[in-house]
Amino acid sequence: MATKEVPVVIIHETIVKSWLRDISTFALFAALIGVGWLLDSGAMQWMGAIIAFITILTRANGLHKKNRKSISEARQFLDDLEAGRV
Repeated sequence: MATKEVPVVIIHETIVKSWLRDISTFALFAALIGVGWLLDSGAMQWMGAIIAFITILTRANGLHKKNRKSISEARQFLDDLEAGRV
């Protein structure tokens, strides 16, 4: 069964919200690797490292920014969404 992609539009994000998002991402890495270390689980440590590596590569390649739009592009996108063209 094919799943339908639902567009998510973030209208406003402050610097503080961005920093909190980055801190929570780092906390996820630290938790995965740290819990793996505490439990002496090499697999969990490796998975934490792999997830961190993939996230860092994604951000370095700019893939997380491909859906960012200027104000006029965002207005056009919302108009198209409202009209059912997206």
